[in-house]
Amino acid sequence: MTDKTSLKTVSEPAEGYNDLKYYFANLNTLFSIRSTLAVDMMTVMPGGGLTKRIHDISAITKRIYAETTTPAVTNLLEKVENSAASAPGGWDAWDLANLKEMRRIHSHLSALPPDLYIASVQVANEGRKRHAQAVESGNWSDSASYVQQVVDLTRKTADLKQKKFGTDTAYRALLIGYANDIGNLDIDALYGKLLTPLRTLKDKALAKQKNQPAPLPLEGNFARGDQMWLNKTVLEMMGFDFKRGSLQVSGLSPMCAGSPDDVRILVRCGQDDSFLDSLEDTLYQGARGLYLQNLPGDWKSQPVGQDMGTLMMNALSLLHETIIGRTPQFFDFIAVRAEGVFRQFRNKSFEPENLYQLKKIINPTSLRNEADELTKIFHDMLRYRIEKDLINGTLAVKDVPDRWIAESKDLLGAEPRTKGEGPLQNPDWFTGRFGFIPTNTLSHMIAAQLHDKLFAEDSHMSDHIRDGQFDQIGNWLKTHIYGKGRTAGTLGLVQQLTGSGLSEQPLLSHLERRYLSDKR
Repeated sequence: MTDKTSLKTVSEPAEGYNDLKYYFANLNTLFSIRSTLAVDMMTVMPGGGLTKRIHDISAITKRIYAETTTPAVTNLLEKVENSAASAPGGWDAWDLANLKEMRRIHSHLSALPPDLYIASVQVANEGRKRHAQAVESGNWSDSASYVQQVVDLTRKTADLKQKKFGTDTAYRALLIGYANDIGNLDIDALYGKLLTPLRTLKDKALAKQKNQPAPLPLEGNFARGDQMWLNKTVLEMMGFDFKRGSLQVSGLSPMCAGSPDDVRILVRCGQDDSFLDSLEDTLYQGARGLYLQNLPGDWKSQPVGQDMGTLMMNALSLLHETIIGRTPQFFDFIAVRAEGVFRQFRNKSFEPENLYQLKKIINPTSLRNEADELTKIFHDMLRYRIEKDLINGTLAVKDVPDRWIAESKDLLGAEPRTKGEGPLQNPDWFTGRFGFIPTNTLSHMIAAQLHDKLFAEDSHMSDHIRDGQFDQIGNWLKTHIYGKGRTAGTLGLVQQLTGSGLSEQPLLSHLERRYLSDKR
């Protein structure tokens, strides 16, 4: 199992704990290899290698399952937990948190039988191809039978996890895969508190927008090399370490993956795109890269040393890109640099106020990817309502298009013109990623709370942003979030930092300030 001689030179609070650490360090290595293979697939791998690469990633995932759920690990984990319970005085807080995270990982994997787990991996890979085919055909009926298989499979997974974790619904059991302390969060109530104020805010903002002159379209020559030079410069100023990471162009989805010592950031960057598009990806994915690079180094091979999961990852991305990265102060900083990089001197579309106004246009579209910050929340409500009912068994797959139209009328005030603007725009239902959708809004709420706390503790934060002194933000996050690893859950940490639980009010205040107020 392990080199016991070398392990015994390291003191352990209970016999067998070092062996567990060895197991989970190996597991972390497998996660890292899988992540690197995925990034390579998204960037430099030739198209003909796709089938083999998906097979390789699936094989590693199966090995992760097998090695984690083996009787040797299962029995050892129980033995060490019993020792910790009987003699807690010998354990420090980090080791106890590490043991807890080992159990959480083991519980999520062991909740499923091998055939169901392997099937879920295959669905995640097969679903991407199926979704692309569905979008091309534009016909939900052609895809309904496959989506039904995914839903049936996911329901089985959710039912088993519900029994394992004791959640009140099957759908809630899927949520805890994205953050370990949101299983009992009342998302319906949170969305309920947001809906009426958001509708009022949106109407007022649209009326205000109608009575104002439209910002100038951004004009210029945005060569890819120039865009990426600016993106790299901004990342460096944010504190990203290019000795332990890289910034690359992807023709597919933007992403951040890797390990603390090898962080890969992928952004979309076309030759003719506005530089604001690739900069948006850079800020969003760069926030994740900074998180990975600043995790606690002494624990980087262990579960407790990893990031807190999707909920916090999304929150940090939204904090950097959507909240701070769209402020007038940020555009004061970026405008003069962009003007020089793209050689657009005296170009009025590059003026800070124009850039700021361009990024706050409300665009009530049926496509989420083209929607503004405010409208995206309505899109997430729509998808959440539908997928929750799909998993809980109160909605049939064949009825999804009609339900989408009804929800679109209610929440967006318009019907999708094509199926491509309806349920086919959501790849999650083809890959089995149910439960992810509401994390967008929850993370948005967390980002607003973190923003308020950050600015309350430093009254000069707006000036720091205008001057490009992003290390002020980074230092605060290193102390309060990055360096915590998984010693606390996301919601628990937000409570510790802000003094209150998850609340809709900071998000509403942020949106009112951005869309209705002239305060900067």
